[in-house]
Parts: sequence; structure tokens; C-alpha cells
Amino acid sequence: MRLEGKVALVTGAGSGIGRAIAVKFATEGAAVVVGDINEETAAATAEKVRSAGVAGLSIKADVSSTMETQDMVARAVAELGRIDILVNNAGVGDYKPFLEITEEAWDRFCPFT
Repeated sequence: MRLEGKVALVTGAGSGIGRAIAVKFATEGAAVVVGDINEETAAATAEKVRSAGVAGLSIKADVSSTMETQDMVARAVAELGRIDILVNNAGVGDYKPFLEITEEAWDRFCPFT
């Protein structure tokens, strides 16, 4: 168990690749914080994590919100003591053809340009 004693936070872990990462970390011994915008799918992933015999904590959080992201990290540290591994898997975006994206949406989802 290569990750025994570690705490991982995986965003976008309610489904897909994020869920697979969270479950794999759990099978390697890490406690996992499951962050996702969908509370139900996050809870389902956390249950899969716990079934591997480690702590699994689900937190509803929208990573496009600074406040929700900060709250997620604070709760994770408060409940599990620390974060050793962070996987920023959640994706946010305005899924439209490029020429239909508004300037406001561009600024929100591409803040580094």
C-alpha cells in the first residue's frame, strides 16, 4: 500500500477519471477527499473509497468558485488533518463552439490570458 497514511483531495471525483483516481488512491491506502459539484455522485464515490478500508469524505464544491474551493480545503484539513496529494481533475468551461463564447465566459474560464 504505497499511499498508506496519506490524504488525497481529488476534484471532479464524482465520476469518470476523477472517480477512478480516487478509488485507485484508496486501494493504495490513501484517505480520499472527493470534491465534486454533484453532491450525489461525490457521495457515491466516497462510499467506494470507504469500501477499500480507508477514510472517504465527500464535499460538494464548485471549483470555479474561490470561496467553495477554499471551504473544501479547509474542511478537508479540519476533518482529515492535512492534504498530501492534490489532483485538480475538475473541468469547468462553457461548452460551445469557439465563436459563440462570450467575452465574459472567456474571462471566467480562461483567467490567465
